[in-house]
Amino acid sequence: MTVQVNATVHVDRATARRILGGDERAFRELFDSFFPRLYRFALARLDGDHAAASDVVQETFCKAVEQLDTYRGEAALYTWFCQVCRNTLIDYCRSNNRQARTVVLFEDEPRLRAILEAFAAPVTENPDVSAWQRDIRRLVQATLDMLPERYGDVLEWKYVDGQTVNEIAGRLGLGVKAVESLLTRARAAFRDAILAMAETPDALRAPGET
Repeated sequence: MTVQVNATVHVDRATARRILGGDERAFRELFDSFFPRLYRFALARLDGDHAAASDVVQETFCKAVEQLDTYRGEAALYTWFCQVCRNTLIDYCRSNNRQARTVVLFEDEPRLRAILEAFAAPVTENPDVSAWQRDIRRLVQATLDMLPERYGDVLEWKYVDGQTVNEIAGRLGLGVKAVESLLTRARAAFRDAILAMAETPDALRAPGET
């Protein structure tokens, strides 16, 4: 699994370099791949407001491209875009005096969300936060490695690589319902394992977080 993730990140770094170098084809391919998934991500949190979701995702792309030179490949590029989208959603809702819908998903559980966002967060110059991010990444990888093989694979594909259930189903040659069931079991196993592996609950909190 580690080799697979590293290969994905290697490709993502190359894609980022191509876009930064003005490669319009690379940007179009990335846009076509990421836009539908980011749109669904935003739509779920904007209570089905299609116009608002479209605005948020377009703004996400503008911000992400402006910040793309900060991408260091510590997470899949899609995961990094999701973090930009999450922050853009917050800004959008504040400026429009509206409340983003709370979507209670696996990645939105407070401690698990912090773990996943450590993958997405850009490199920071704050030594305390940087050290915490490295510790979290090691903890996550160790947890994935100890899970049954398919559990670790489907969690990485879904939450690190941003693949859809249909894409995972095609990859495994399984039906959608079977993959949904597999993801449910994998999430429960990951939740239990990572909370058990962390020495204390506080170890999963970023420095300064209460």
